[in-house]
Amino acid sequence: MKQIIGVILGIFGVVAIFNVMPVFTDSAHELQIDSISEAKTAVTTGSGETSADVVLVNELYKDRATSVTSITSTVLTDVPVAGTYTAATRTLEVTGLTQSETRTLTINYNIDALEEWTMMSFFVGWTPVLILFGVFALIGGSIWLLFRRQG
Repeated sequence: MKQIIGVILGIFGVVAIFNVMPVFTDSAHELQIDSISEAKTAVTTGSGETSADVVLVNELYKDRATSVTSITSTVLTDVPVAGTYTAATRTLEVTGLTQSETRTLTINYNIDALEEWTMMSFFVGWTPVLILFGVFALIGGSIWLLFRRQG
């Protein structure tokens, strides 16, 4: 009977850890990033141009254009989207702009919050995995002890 209870508790523990794992990974990601909002005035497109390059003050998180969370424009017909990003010059191409207009773009993006601390971002990123392995070891060890006591 104790073996069945041990297996049920083990299954419950695995299900519980998979339910809370997104909280751990989201928390680790939130520790790794800071959100920045930057306004770029007088961004102009010429005739036949629907994109413009803007130079950001900070580097995008992991040098990825997907770190841009939103772009808004003062021109209502614009549908601004982050295009390519050149890390060497911190230049972001913004596409989806209306031709022959001047606008202010507000760019919200994530930067590396742990850049100043060597390897800290690496350790924070692996923390949820270490927690997961620790919980699995605890569950496995508990079940092993339960079966061992029966023998």
